[in-house]
Amino acid sequence: MAEVVETHDLTAPSQDGWALDYRIRREDGEELHAEVRCWNKAYAAAEQAANAEALVAIADRGSAAALEYAELVESPASRGAVLISIWFDATDGGNLRRRVSYERPSV
Repeated sequence: MAEVVETHDLTAPSQDGWALDYRIRREDGEELHAEVRCWNKAYAAAEQAANAEALVAIADRGSAAALEYAELVESPASRGAVLISIWFDATDGGNLRRRVSYERPSV
């Protein structure tokens, strides 16, 4: 299973919420980054919608979701640097959204 090897707080003092960068080592030994962001409005939306899944993910700062997705994305060995972006959608009950960016196109 993937593991977090380093965490950086990216939260700006003026930010209405939080942002973290996780450096993750996958089970195959390859490393990638995941940035997880949550705005206070997204947290409030999850609470209002009683979105238990989102609230659990927000409570652990998205680390479990980042670790799970890290094992599903394409290999950094073949695609170069990999960045996973995870955020919570304030317009959709706080649901978790994710996107992956690769340094190189697939061959």
